[in-house]
Amino acid sequence: MKVMTGIFVFMIFACIGSFIGVCYDRIPRGEKIWKGRSHCDACGRTLGVLELIPLISFLCLRGRCRKCKGKISITSTLIEISTAVIGTLTVIVNGLTVQGIVFGFASCILFEIALLDQKTMEISDLSCLLIAVCGVILMVVNGSYISSLIGMVCVSLPFLALTLLGGMGMGDVKLMCAVGILLGWQQTLLAAFFGIVIGSAAALILKTNNKRGWKSEIPFGPYLCVGTYLSMLIGPQCIAMYLSLL
Repeated sequence: MKVMTGIFVFMIFACIGSFIGVCYDRIPRGEKIWKGRSHCDACGRTLGVLELIPLISFLCLRGRCRKCKGKISITSTLIEISTAVIGTLTVIVNGLTVQGIVFGFASCILFEIALLDQKTMEISDLSCLLIAVCGVILMVVNGSYISSLIGMVCVSLPFLALTLLGGMGMGDVKLMCAVGILLGWQQTLLAAFFGIVIGSAAALILKTNNKRGWKSEIPFGPYLCVGTYLSMLIGPQCIAMYLSLL
């Protein structure tokens, strides 16, 4: 991918990251994400268009409000940078193709799900639906109907059984159903494997360090999102390596 194309892709994902930052800020407070312009938290002044350019505005204003000079939270900027890096890396690995672009957008949605699930312990149906739509696009383009249909149920059905037993939330089931459409059954199984291993290790560390009580709930969605992202990046290579050992 050429440098200028890479910069353009990076800025597109940074813009998506700006929207994710709005979601991260407003949804937990019960505010509408499509109503009301962004404003300075210190003085309440509505920000102008030039103050809303992802990354650039924060750097030009040196992290302070143009009017009251109050500090601007760096959280939104970090989300913009993270989204841009995550999305661009996905496109670089998978190429500037339909799959690369769809995976790039899907990785942004996964990042949003991980952030909000960590903060609110909930996964929105809309986010899962958007991942499913990305999956349908790839399913049609690649003709991977059988793999996607199996992917829908190969992880989500066992997770549903665990949900009925009180082991996890319904949001995780919906998430992996959508991921199954996106990745197909092989990479979905790998995504679940990565998520379970990383999630189990993280839970053990948190609980043994007394940061979480042994009976406290820990959101599993972020780890499933990480596992799905890893599967998008290195899934085919890991599967090929595993099959070569058989």
